[in-house]
Amino acid sequence: MKPRQNQGSRPQITFTSDFHELVQGDLVPGPFVLRYDPLRLIPPEEVDGDKHEIHAHVRFHPSGQTWEGMLVVPANAPLTELADPAGQGYMLETTFTLPEGVDELETWFSCTHDDGFTHWDSNNGKNHWLRFTLNDIKSVQATVRKPDKKNPAQSSLEFDITTVPQAHSVAARWYLPSFQDRPRVETALVANDTKKAGKHWIAPPEGIFVPTAATVAFDIVYFIGDRKFTDDNQGRWYLAD
Repeated sequence: MKPRQNQGSRPQITFTSDFHELVQGDLVPGPFVLRYDPLRLIPPEEVDGDKHEIHAHVRFHPSGQTWEGMLVVPANAPLTELADPAGQGYMLETTFTLPEGVDELETWFSCTHDDGFTHWDSNNGKNHWLRFTLNDIKSVQATVRKPDKKNPAQSSLEFDITTVPQAHSVAARWYLPSFQDRPRVETALVANDTKKAGKHWIAPPEGIFVPTAATVAFDIVYFIGDRKFTDDNQGRWYLAD
């Protein structure tokens, strides 16, 4: 089983120019790094003009505490020359303090342009809601069990996943790296035990069958409220064999 990445490391969120939000690290109180690509709010035709000030807003849930900061883009900054949709180009960066007891962050950004109009990066007014999967998914175990005598050509894929109690739907999206012609499959997992410490999820009763001795790569999708979140082991996927 592939280990979980960045467990216990300081948290960081990166907002890329192709409008992805990358959550890295663990939900550890203290210094929190926010990285932001200004091309999300500044069109290329304005890049060579005066400096721009991007206002960052963060609300911590469930407490409702807020933090606000300013990210400054100097005049003639090489935004387009260094543009990188993966967040490795010209990035603005700031640090704030993450309070105790936070389980979700609500974020949005604004920038007033030369024409006097304020532009917003707020997920069409709904704001960006971000959670840390290392906090939501407490443990991940998956194994490919050896075949039995009745069906020696197939193994079974088994899951043992523990989430926070608020998760009400969990699915594994899996594929077989050695069988590239087969599509990725999404299988809903079943909650078989709920305690104060978390909710326990396993494979459905009918089982999940894979070729004998196969290696399986997977990520996890889950819902809390009406929002969908993904745990892909911070971009590295999980492996079961």
